[in-house]
Formats: sequence, structure tokens, C-alpha cells
Amino acid sequence: MSVVKFYIVRHGETDANRQKIIQGQLDTELNAAGIEQAQLTANALANIPFTAAYTSDLSRARKTAEIILAKHGNAPALTAYEELRERCMGDLQGKPYRGDGSWSESANVEPVADFQTRTIRLWNKLVQRHVLAKQEETPVNILMTSHGAFIGVLIEGLIGSRKVRCAEGVRIGRCLNASITIVELDWESKGRGKVVRYADTTHLDVDLVQVNADSDVMR
Repeated sequence: MSVVKFYIVRHGETDANRQKIIQGQLDTELNAAGIEQAQLTANALANIPFTAAYTSDLSRARKTAEIILAKHGNAPALTAYEELRERCMGDLQGKPYRGDGSWSESANVEPVADFQTRTIRLWNKLVQRHVLAKQEETPVNILMTSHGAFIGVLIEGLIGSRKVRCAEGVRIGRCLNASITIVELDWESKGRGKVVRYADTTHLDVDLVQVNADSDVMR
């Protein structure tokens, strides 16, 4: 049975990640460690024949995608979407994450409900394009590069709506830099499927920032 696999990658490290700065939709760049992480991710995905590639239009995600696709001689064109951006953190953007819960929705932060609606709306758009609108005789592999909170909220929303389930042994937790999440759908599922890997970092034999200020501030 032919399947569609979404390879959802969090961007590599930035200086703001290392310094525990809330980025939100600030357009920060990968640092040297982030570039190395993206290259290791590219190595891990080098044998995946991608048929489509999508990225957040923020530099850290776009650069991660470009490094991954550079490993492919016949790479698809990379399409950027604002909808793949991190949650807008309003007045908190550029400020240090203290971990004490001292913030509120009044800080011009994108409400969680609106954020999750945005993630699911984009997901539905891509599922309609690659799963529901046509069927291929060969497997379809789609690259998506985005951000930690985006990936976590998307997967939680899909599981909550029962559009996907976790495969045996898969647990939802922190989404670290340059991790890989894989969602697998089959042609007959009508957009339903399973998470076969979540925030996998086994390809990253490097030091990783364990705090994700943009997603931890939501908890």
C-alpha cells in the first residue's frame, strides 16, 4: 500500500535558543551549532526521495531546509509559508525565559486556540494537496521545517482530533533542535494515520539545548 510520509523537522539551534531567549516570530539565524545539527539531519535524511518541501519563512527554519535539500541531487522546490511560523509571542519576543510563569495573554501573545487552529489549517491544506486530491502509485515523502511549539501543538491537535494516533512505543515530549517527527498516512485513510516517530534526535551526537523557551513558556 502506498503511503504519504511527512518528515517534520525543527530548525537547528540559534544563539537565542542557547541563551534561553523567547524568539516567537523574531527572524533569528542558525548559529554554528545549528548549522552542524542541520547537516547531521541532512545526513540522516539523505536517502529519502522528497517529492515536496515546505518551510516556515523565518530564516532559521528556511536555512535548515536548504541544508537538508542540498543533500538531494533532484530536490523539489522549497515553498515557504507564514503559517509554518512559530507562535507569535508578542511583547515577550526577545526577552529571557525565566520559567516562573510570569507572563499573561495580555502581552500580545497569539492565543493558544488561534495558534492550534493555524497549525491544523495548514496541515489540512497539505493533506488535501498530497493525500486527498490524488493518489500516487509510489510513496510520497514531504519535508516540513518549522519550530518547536508549532510541531508540538500540531501533533497534539492531530492526536486530540483523532486524525492520527501514536504508533506503539511513540511518546510525545520535548521537541529539541533539529529533531525529526514522522507522520505516516495511507491513501485509503482519508487523511488519518499515525505518528511513527516524534522529536527523534538519535542522529544528533552533539550537545543540545534542553530548554525550548518558545514552547516551555506555554506550559
